[in-house]
Amino acid sequence: MVRPNSRVRRCGQALVLAAALSGCAQLLGGDAKLPQKRYFKLHIETLRGSLEGSERPYPFQVQVKGFEVPRAYDRTHIIHRRDQYELRRDNLHHWMERPGDMITDAVEQYLRQADLFTYVGGDRDFFEHRPDYVLSGSVKAIEHFDSDDLWAARLVMTLELVRQADGHVIWQDDFDEEKQVFFPAMKYTVAALSGILAQQMKKAIEAIDFKFRNKQRPALVATDEEIAPAARDTVLQTEAAHYELIPGKLAP
Repeated sequence: MVRPNSRVRRCGQALVLAAALSGCAQLLGGDAKLPQKRYFKLHIETLRGSLEGSERPYPFQVQVKGFEVPRAYDRTHIIHRRDQYELRRDNLHHWMERPGDMITDAVEQYLRQADLFTYVGGDRDFFEHRPDYVLSGSVKAIEHFDSDDLWAARLVMTLELVRQADGHVIWQDDFDEEKQVFFPAMKYTVAALSGILAQQMKKAIEAIDFKFRNKQRPALVATDEEIAPAARDTVLQTEAAHYELIPGKLAP
């Protein structure tokens, strides 16, 4: 019995493999191509309009601390939600970077765009000195909802601004926003997520500006300890002049 040499065996295996691939191509169609991975990133929108009465930039340095994200979401795979129980990773649609880094960078860019403070930086910018305030938060969910005939984008976040001198929380907010999209292509979901973040950052910037605008102004009403005794008597006499005694009735 004559055994084929190794070269003949390799040629035979190659022919079998070629035949198998040809059969698959016929089943999938002559021009069938393997699907390619696609990568996405949130769009930073331009915030239009001005903050009426704003006194920005406020003379403070603010650090945007890296946002915390649950392990299930802090990966490059875009997460699909089928229902309240089922989450799955999309092997074809990916974020350009992990959501924790992507969201942190987006929030920092929005604050800089708003020109709220004299300096806004990230964790790396405050290695050698301490900021006046720290903006931190968490991303509870960033996902694409897909139930075959209904699609939506969902973003769940918390944010808070803390004064470093005493640890006082100056401002905080949380939201759970879902926006329906009308086409299954992933770019529409990413556009919706971008819009949700832009709208929420616009609200956040307005609220933070309001806090600092009122903080910068002197108090309109002084406390009893801040009023001198003579001045306090003057205030009491002035307030008493606003009351009128009516005959036949007890004075208050």
